[in-house]
Amino acid sequence: MNKKTKIVATIGPASENGEVIEKLILAGVNLFRFNLKHNDFDWHQNTIKKVREIARKLDYNIGTIADLQGPEVRIETFEGKEVEIKEDESLFIGPTTNSNKTITLNPKEVISSLEVGDTAFIDDGDLELQIIGSKNGVVEAKVEIDYIIKNRKSLNILKKTIDLPLLSERDLVALEMIPKIDPDYIALSFVRTKEDIETLRSKLKEIGATSKIIAKIENSSAINNLEEIIKVTDAVMVARGDLGVEVAMGELAFWQKRIIDLSRKYNKPVIVATQMMQSMVHNYHPTRAEATDVANAIFDGTDALMLSEETATGDHPFKVIKEMNKIAEFCEKNGVAKSIELKLDSTTEVLVRAAANIIKNSGQFPIKAIIVFTESGNTARILSKYRFKIPIVAVTNNSDTVRSLALSYGVMPLIQEFPENQFRMEDPIFKKLINFEFIEKDDNVLVIHGNNWMTAGQTSDISLIKV
Repeated sequence: MNKKTKIVATIGPASENGEVIEKLILAGVNLFRFNLKHNDFDWHQNTIKKVREIARKLDYNIGTIADLQGPEVRIETFEGKEVEIKEDESLFIGPTTNSNKTITLNPKEVISSLEVGDTAFIDDGDLELQIIGSKNGVVEAKVEIDYIIKNRKSLNILKKTIDLPLLSERDLVALEMIPKIDPDYIALSFVRTKEDIETLRSKLKEIGATSKIIAKIENSSAINNLEEIIKVTDAVMVARGDLGVEVAMGELAFWQKRIIDLSRKYNKPVIVATQMMQSMVHNYHPTRAEATDVANAIFDGTDALMLSEETATGDHPFKVIKEMNKIAEFCEKNGVAKSIELKLDSTTEVLVRAAANIIKNSGQFPIKAIIVFTESGNTARILSKYRFKIPIVAVTNNSDTVRSLALSYGVMPLIQEFPENQFRMEDPIFKKLINFEFIEKDDNVLVIHGNNWMTAGQTSDISLIKV
């Protein structure tokens, strides 16, 4: 597998089978996303276990993401059935659903926030509602097109912030299961401020969970507090579905680039998500626009690309991964990721900058790989933001670090037991890297390490070695 951009695949009915999971991993998936809004928690626990067993069998380091609902508004239809609505008909939003022209909202307190003149959107903006009246706690909305409304779809209210609890009731139940599910990352939907990240981190600490946090940027509040959110989170997701409703559609590309730039500046892995290859839910090939969208996200400098319906419920999950993998390999080989502002506020940052200069000026002695020995993975993440064309091999004895680095661009995590205390470079490492075809005999490699093995934050040495 030669690509450096990581692929996140949402797992669901189309991809939960063990044979399909294995095919997806071999085709290029680096992490699987589990949407906790769907299925029971036993299913999530058992499927994560299945993913890890298959990854061990294949000797691949595969990460897992558990996606919380967060302060999200969902619609509920009459008896969970589809609601068929016609152009210029009225749709009623009330505390209960007693007909096929009435929906309710979860949480219900959002209904009282809807006022005449408001604009709301269902299903990532596919259906626009104009609020035209309210009587006895029931809101009347006019629709502009024929549409089939499905149960549990999202609802957004344009340019309106509603004060909702950070975690839904289902999220609170899910958090009790997190130590058993043990995902590598937890994605928090509808992050509004840095305090949301800090609140979730505190709750994870209370329950003894070590999962890292992904801040999903998908509303105007997050845009207004973007830099402070990115500083405190572990990773970032450009969640374009809801974000494309909350900001003007013409602004979406700008904010995607801005979020990626800030994430790289602060050494935070960043994912671009939503409708990357939406047509392939049913079609066998992506559209030209989708292929271009994937390529441009790579040129913008994203760490990872995420697929949702395409792999969860789509007709061709394996084919989608193959197409995305092919685009990524070509773009990485032939394009140049956008340069960014770099900060040098730690000794590790300075050391990595020096390593980048060595690679850039290696001239007649081309360096074929960077090998970084890391306990926490931090040095590998800093290296990753330079978007080198050569691989970054992150060697660690920490299995949590290995799986978390599955999200970082160009990083190939490798687990290896080492003696404690003083660092020693050992020949078996090079033999393993040659066997995995990361490097070849007589290659020049740059080795970055600290003097004491298993001491986080103490990276201090660079060595140029001929294998």
